Amino acid sequence: MRTLGAMHLFIAGAIAFWPDFYLPGTSAAQPKPLVKIVAGYGSTDGAIAPLWFAKETRLFEKRGLDVRLVGMGTGAVSLRALIARDLEIASLSGSGLVQAALQGADTVILSAAINGFVFKVFGAPDMTGPAQLKGKKLGVSRYGATSDFAVRLALKKWGLNPERDVSILQIGTTQDTFRAMQTRMLDAGVLSGTASLMARKAGFRELADLGDLGLHYPMAPIGTTKSYIQRNEGVVKEFMLAYIEAIHDFKRNKEAALKVLKKYTRNDDLEVLQDSYSNYASKYLAMPMPTPDAIRTILAELSVLVPAAKNAEPEQFVAYKIAREIEASGFIKRLYESEGRARK
Repeated sequence: MRTLGAMHLFIAGAIAFWPDFYLPGTSAAQPKPLVKIVAGYGSTDGAIAPLWFAKETRLFEKRGLDVRLVGMGTGAVSLRALIARDLEIASLSGSGLVQAALQGADTVILSAAINGFVFKVFGAPDMTGPAQLKGKKLGVSRYGATSDFAVRLALKKWGLNPERDVSILQIGTTQDTFRAMQTRMLDAGVLSGTASLMARKAGFRELADLGDLGLHYPMAPIGTTKSYIQRNEGVVKEFMLAYIEAIHDFKRNKEAALKVLKKYTRNDDLEVLQDSYSNYASKYLAMPMPTPDAIRTILAELSVLVPAAKNAEPEQFVAYKIAREIEASGFIKRLYESEGRARK
């Protein structure tokens, strides 16, 4: 009995003085739970690859977040889900986010990885230029989506009326648009990423690069709501830090980036994947925020449909406060400086 009593004293002493001793239910032994976020994406285009990359390389977890990515099919569906609070964060159309805000929703742009359009217009092999789009059927993903917004701006610059001179049809994803071109349901289509190279390989002719319009535009934006930021500003900031790091790592780890592109675009053509990687990696911004001019591009176009756009200011539609705090913290500078030191 003395031996048993001594053993009890030993165990009690160990528990009292060994801080890492595990007891079920004690806070010292419990890791901090990850904050759950449901984030949607409408496109399977490489422009939003940093979002996928952050998920696959566990950068969100590194920041204390459990992000569940949900493919929504289109940006319009993502927008409705965001407004309905079914999503906390979503990758969708910049013009859609701004228009929703103008019409009373509390949507706001959190980031935009690219400043400018990445779309190209492809047509039948016998077409030689944009002028030949007159009287033709042109495919976009969805009305109001970025592809639709961009090509309507372009048509006006080419002297064509988007309402009268061209039949603009909403098809689905850029892959769906490409397939519709193959079956001759369309004469031309607005494509990007993997779909662009596939169209070129199939013999379609590139009629125009919409990036040549020279317009600022928030491409591949991520949106949320102002109310979500008010309740979870720290969480949103951690999300942004993970996203920014994902852009940095995507550019510098091509092998991992290609694996992510292959998984989410569901394309295993290495030539297509490498083309998509090269195209987007060179365009991603270290600080992925839209310029005021990018928002003005949207407001100018929307002013025809939404009178409130005429007197609106870019600051109303972008969460610049979080971006400025991150920039002021020196996080991005340290991220890219550490890479420079590693190369020496």
